[in-house]
Amino acid sequence: MKENIPILEMKNISKSFGPVRVLNGVDLTLNRGEVLGLIGENGAGKSTMIKIICGIHKKDSGEIFYNGEKIEIESVAHSQQLGISTIYQELSLMPDLNAAQNIFLNRELNKKGNNLVAPLNSVEMGKKAQQILKDELHINIPVDRPLKYMTLAQKQMVEIARTIYADAQVIIMDEPTSALGAEEREQLFNVIRGLKEKGRSVIFISHHLDEIMKVCDRISVLRDGKKVADDLVRQFTIERIINEMVGKSLQSQYPKESVELGKPILSIHKLTKKGAFEDISFELREGEILGVVGLEGCGKNEVIRSIFGRLPYDSGDIIKNGKKLKIRSVKDAMVTKIAFVPAERKVDGLFLKQNIAWNTTIASLDKIIKYKTLVSKKESTVTNGYIAQLNIKAESSNQSISALSGGNQQKVMLSRWIMMNPDVFLLEEPTRGIDVNAKTEVYRAIGECVKQKKGVIVVSSEEEEVIGICDRIIVMRNGKISGVLDAKKTNTSEIKRYSLKSEV
Repeated sequence: MKENIPILEMKNISKSFGPVRVLNGVDLTLNRGEVLGLIGENGAGKSTMIKIICGIHKKDSGEIFYNGEKIEIESVAHSQQLGISTIYQELSLMPDLNAAQNIFLNRELNKKGNNLVAPLNSVEMGKKAQQILKDELHINIPVDRPLKYMTLAQKQMVEIARTIYADAQVIIMDEPTSALGAEEREQLFNVIRGLKEKGRSVIFISHHLDEIMKVCDRISVLRDGKKVADDLVRQFTIERIINEMVGKSLQSQYPKESVELGKPILSIHKLTKKGAFEDISFELREGEILGVVGLEGCGKNEVIRSIFGRLPYDSGDIIKNGKKLKIRSVKDAMVTKIAFVPAERKVDGLFLKQNIAWNTTIASLDKIIKYKTLVSKKESTVTNGYIAQLNIKAESSNQSISALSGGNQQKVMLSRWIMMNPDVFLLEEPTRGIDVNAKTEVYRAIGECVKQKKGVIVVSSEEEEVIGICDRIIVMRNGKISGVLDAKKTNTSEIKRYSLKSEV
């Protein structure tokens, strides 16, 4: 393997969308056999740079060199032909196809070589898919199971397996660990190390700065469309990365104010869903932030989805303010003033064809309707209030929600439920895929909710996050609660021990 020979060079790249310049003379170099961490706040220009590399956007100016030759990347297909593959944060899989079919999508094997009319060789594709998943990724996934029945982490591994099969020379990973638990993340890091040993080059984009420090060789930082830092990982600290990203020091990555806890607002008693979780019991008090963590498949997501009526439970009781509830649907949960922010905001939460105002007010139409007619002026006024309150970066309340960065989309999701004025917030991976500055703003918004005696449950795959913002932490393992910890007194090692075994 040849070290430090650039496989990809981007020189003086600029790109504008209308009057807005999103990239301004950016240089980027990726060496052969290197893992490059590309980081920056949402809106810094990372996504645009990646889309130029993979052929979605064309640069306005600058030069691109691939294997030492000056090129123009004409299309997505051209980029793939060059040996560039991208794994996006929002997965590009076909949910009705199984794992093997997704891995071989557009590269199918048939029974007569390259004969286009020959039947597909499903048996051979299944064997090779299983081999990639088992030997390369060290995971067992039924290759004949449709992806719509798989967990988000399993889908992510199928996406990675597809890239491995394509034998790409440059692999771009956009927030690849956002859906993975601790164990799955370590598997992915081992895969990346294996790719590096084989001479493959990886651009690794993540808002998890500890991951950047762990898996990357070099870091490039973008801010406001410009490259502001580029150095070997050993020259960085977490504090320096944050300073370079936001242009200032953050007083605290996890702002947590002391709130006096009130009476129990939500009590869960022996809640059970066969095959997902069993005998789950806990209390949530007024003003409390309760974290729920555990390895992928532990049942943490299924528990809060059952509380919100997304997943029917088999037995047990949900009690709110001393009253036993019958929650069998999302409508039941909303009527009882329970709110839910899902992890996959673009799939489960946002209405991407609608504007910010529509997405903000959809759960509280009664507050902006008069005489059975929606009052547009009131809708705009209310939405603009939340835009200011949550520091949402948007042109106006009429802007399309799809045009916002991930962090701003997440804040719109929060504002929707804040407007409904619920008693209980159920937050599933509330800071997934958003930058460190936006995370801090989301944490502050959560803090404002508990100041008003709301109760908040945060399901997260980030152990540092729940320690930083929660009062108590429930750890789950194999569908059961394995431990309940005081966030002020615990650490990541203790959480990991409870995640792996029921007794410490």
